[in-house]
Amino acid sequence: MEHNLESGSIARKFGGICFLVSAILQVITLFGPPLAGDIEFLDWVIERPGYTLFFTFSVIAFAIVNIPAYVGLTHLVRGRGKVLTYIGALTALVGNFFFIILGTEALIQRGMATLEREPMVALLQWIFDTPVYFIPHLLFFLFSYLGVLLVTIGLVRARIASKWLVFIGIAQLLTGFLELGPAQPYVSSVVTLLLFGSLGVSLLKKGQEATEIQETEQTM
Repeated sequence: MEHNLESGSIARKFGGICFLVSAILQVITLFGPPLAGDIEFLDWVIERPGYTLFFTFSVIAFAIVNIPAYVGLTHLVRGRGKVLTYIGALTALVGNFFFIILGTEALIQRGMATLEREPMVALLQWIFDTPVYFIPHLLFFLFSYLGVLLVTIGLVRARIASKWLVFIGIAQLLTGFLELGPAQPYVSSVVTLLLFGSLGVSLLKKGQEATEIQETEQTM
């Protein structure tokens, strides 16, 4: 029992830190070059190779950091709201897997961009217009955004988070599908910081509470 409490506390604390790191990395990438799905990506690679490589690795980094963050959520709730939070975390993990695929594709396309431009433009345009690109992108949005939304509902049901977190989850879903023009990165940044920051704080808070309970039991 004591071991389970300790391992759950560690998972929550580490997951909370990962959510905060992920939020920062996501905001950074929102102001970078297009990851993929745009021929403009070729120009960015050729003109500023180091710049595009930094942002591509930042995208892959936050996708990897999301894994322990979502796993930490599965240790967060007990009782009311547990099933919904658990399903949401697993759903978001599936979506995160598809995002890692997209990040890997971007690395491959980055290498292709240094070859002859005309054939590469034709090939990349074909990729962007086929299910090879479209399906993973769509599944990433559906699973990740819906998964996080389910998590927010589960946390509200468990009385761990306030109801406003659900509205932030809905806002994230909307900003993922709507085109907001020049305001897109700014709106998405605010939503991301509020959503992932709140999830991170919730995990850290619960992890600390579990540690305090364990220390109290040891002194008794």
